[in-house]
This record gives sequence, C-alpha cells and structure tokens, in this order.
Amino acid sequence: MILPALLALPAAGGALLRGSWDLWAQALLHTASAAGLSLWLSWRILVGYLPLPSRRSLLWTAALLALGAASASTSALHASALPDWRTFLNALWMFPAMAALSKDERRGIDQAVRAAAWVLMLLAFYQRMVLRAPAPSSALVNPNVYAGAVLMLLPLALETGDRLLALGLLVTLFWTRSVGAWLGLFTSILLSRSLRRTGWFWVGAAGALLCLGAIYDRLQSPEFLHRWTWWGAALRMAWDKPLLGHGPGVFALTLPAYKDGEGLSTLYAHQYFLQTAAEYGLPFAALWFGGLWHCLRRGTSHKRFGARAVLIHSLWDWTLSMPSNLWLFSYFAASSIPEGSRGVNIPSRWRVPAAFAALCVGGWLMKGALDPWAASRAERAAAKRLSSGAVEDARRLGAEALRLAPEDFQAHLTSAEIELEAARLASTPETAARALSSAAASLERAAELNPYRKPTWTLLSAVYKRMGLPDLSASALARGALRFPAGDGP
Repeated sequence: MILPALLALPAAGGALLRGSWDLWAQALLHTASAAGLSLWLSWRILVGYLPLPSRRSLLWTAALLALGAASASTSALHASALPDWRTFLNALWMFPAMAALSKDERRGIDQAVRAAAWVLMLLAFYQRMVLRAPAPSSALVNPNVYAGAVLMLLPLALETGDRLLALGLLVTLFWTRSVGAWLGLFTSILLSRSLRRTGWFWVGAAGALLCLGAIYDRLQSPEFLHRWTWWGAALRMAWDKPLLGHGPGVFALTLPAYKDGEGLSTLYAHQYFLQTAAEYGLPFAALWFGGLWHCLRRGTSHKRFGARAVLIHSLWDWTLSMPSNLWLFSYFAASSIPEGSRGVNIPSRWRVPAAFAALCVGGWLMKGALDPWAASRAERAAAKRLSSGAVEDARRLGAEALRLAPEDFQAHLTSAEIELEAARLASTPETAARALSSAAASLERAAELNPYRKPTWTLLSAVYKRMGLPDLSASALARGALRFPAGDGP
C-alpha cells in the first residue's frame, strides 16, 4: 500500500495545501515522496524482485530525466531552477510507477482524489455563499487555477458515478468566470469520439463558439495584450536557447531581458507549451508532449477528457504551472499505462548494498527539499531582526541561510541588506568600509546567480559609488546592461 499512497499524496493532497504553491508545502510533499519511494525501492530490492515498466516507458522517462537535469544544471539560474525541477520530478516518477499498480490500487487513488474534490468543492461553496467571494478559488491561489482543477475533477466524478459532486463542481466552475476553462471543457466535448453522434456534440460546438466570441471581444484588452507580450518573450527565450532552455521555473526571472515594455511582470507565461519550451528546451518539450499525446490517446475516456480539457485551458492560463494541477494531470495521463508484467531479479549479494544506496539517494533528495525551506525561514527571520535593529542577530541568521542555500541569490541579497544596514549604523569609518565591502561582495554574487534582476545591478553600482569607486560603479551598470539587449537595462 506504500506506492498507491505515494501517488495519492501529490495527486489528491497537493491541491488541499493551497495547490502546493508555498515552499513549505512543496518541501513537505517532496520529502514525503522521496522518503516513501526510497523505502519502497529498498523493500522491493531486499525482497529480490523489482517491477519495471515497459522499455518504451522506461526510455522515455530516462530521456526526460536526463534532459531536465541538463537544463537545470546548465541554467544561469540553476539554484532557482531546482524547486521547479523537483516539482516536475514528483510528476515524472508517476509514469514508471503506474506499471506496478493493480486496478484496485488505482481505484483507491481515484477515491482519494474524489474525496479531495469534495473538500475543494465545499470550500468553494463556503467562499461564495458565506464569504461572498464573487469568484471563489477554493484551496488554490487563483480562480483560474481552481477552474483547471475542476476540469480534471469533473469527469472523474462522473466516472465514479458521483453526480452530486459533478453538479457542485460545475456550479463552482461557473463562479470562477474562467472563459479559458469553459473553452477547454467545450472543446474537449467536441474532440470526444464517444460524443460526436450525440446531442452533446452540438452543446460543445455552441459553447466553444460562445467562448471564442468572448475571447475575440477581449483581443484589445490589456489582459490579452499582456499575454501577447509574455508569449512573445517565451518564444524569444526558446529561440535563444533551443536545446536546453533557460532552466526549469526561471521564466519570471529571465523575463526582464526578453519582454517589451515595463510593468508587465508575471510569474508564468500563461501558455504551458511555450513556457515548457522556453524553460526546458525544444527537445524536452517535444519528448514530453509527444509522450503525453501517446498516453492520452490510450487512456480511459473520462481521464482523457479531463486531461485534454486542461491542456486546452493551459493555452491561455497558467493552470498547469500550479504544482498540484501538474501532479493531478500527470496522474491522469499515467493512468493509461497498463499494469506491467516485467521485472528484474536482484541477486542476493547485491540486495543489501542496493537497498542502502536507495535509502541514501532518498536521504539526499529529502535534504535537497528541506534545505531551501529552512534557508527561506532563516532569511525571513534575518529580515525581521534587521528591522528591529539587531544587526548581529540578523548576520547570524543570514549566514545560516547562506550555509543552507549557498547558490540562492535571495540569500546573498539578504546578506547585502544586512551589511548595508551595518554600514549605516557603524560607529567608525573603518567599520562602515568593511561592511560596504561585504555588501558589494554579496551583491556581486547575487548578480552572478541572477543577472536578470535589474535592482541588483543598480544597488551594486550605488554601493561602489558610495565606496568611492566610480569606475566599478559604471562597470556594474554596463555589465547589467549586457543582460538586456533591448536597451531596457538598469
């Protein structure tokens, strides 16, 4: 029962933790997945038999793993890419693991997802009826993201015969006012073979036309024009680095160097296909979406319907950039993989060393998930102590954050802020000079780790100017401008 519980945890539980948007939620789920999977692998190794998926599935997973790891490790923002890479790993491992699950175990996961759907739906009703929220987001952070989850949960409710849940989800979908989600629903009806000769086909056609009309009416709105800018930036990112991309999850950090105009910042491209190509590269995107198409072509009608609908929705919104939605979508896609009959027998002399190696890898993954969370807590505590004037306490906490996450540019920025405050409060010029020198070193490292953040270059230039080093001040601005070829630099 370990493996079904491990799949149910992100697929069903991820959405209940605010969509696993927060770092603490991701750290808990990644840690639980790494611990549980390493225990399961070590147990299977000690038993002497390890079930395997088909060779095609194994090769596809290994190729994605290699390309994604190369993208994350070669990224100029590789420390910032790791959290999103872990999120994707928590989705990718579902595909080979599905071959080890029986039909009864899969039904158990479906029931867990159905229970989570009830919680999400009731919470949305509470927000609408009691809190008077015009567009409820349930446990997720955005109504459009919740709408994407509903697109997957709605067909699952129908598959399990829970019509009351399906009706409630449909009502809450209406409340979200997400035109993109409704377009995904109606277009998925149009593409469904089982509905082509029924009245539902014409319902889908009429609904899709209405949604397209609503989208056409918004073509000149700031909402659409902003998306057009983000999509263009994602295309330029993919064109600039087509093989490995800029790194998982770094679209928002890289965007300032590729967007046209100010005031158009965003965390996501609002287009999952383009963002995947920009962050991971074209080979990864082709392999990922090609494998998904193969899985969805063979999947059960209800799960195929939901996954297809949310993919269409992701052409307009960032629904699949939410970790919980990505995990649920991956579970739906992986459900098409049949129960496997392949496996490998582990020789007796290799069982204990291999099981120990599996536990070590699991421990390493757990540490990698927990350290950034601990570093983030230390950074927040340092900022709080700094605001109260306790510079030495802030320094100690800042050093702890750097120890836990030495390649996190935010930790270096926090260290620079501490040193600048220390320079302001310094009692002697020598003490102030040492603090300014430390601040400059921290800012140099922060700029190296994230060269696309304009305020870092501007502040670095100001610090050098304050130190009486005009040449280095001008050099900092010039080096920063190189990252913004459109002339929109610091």
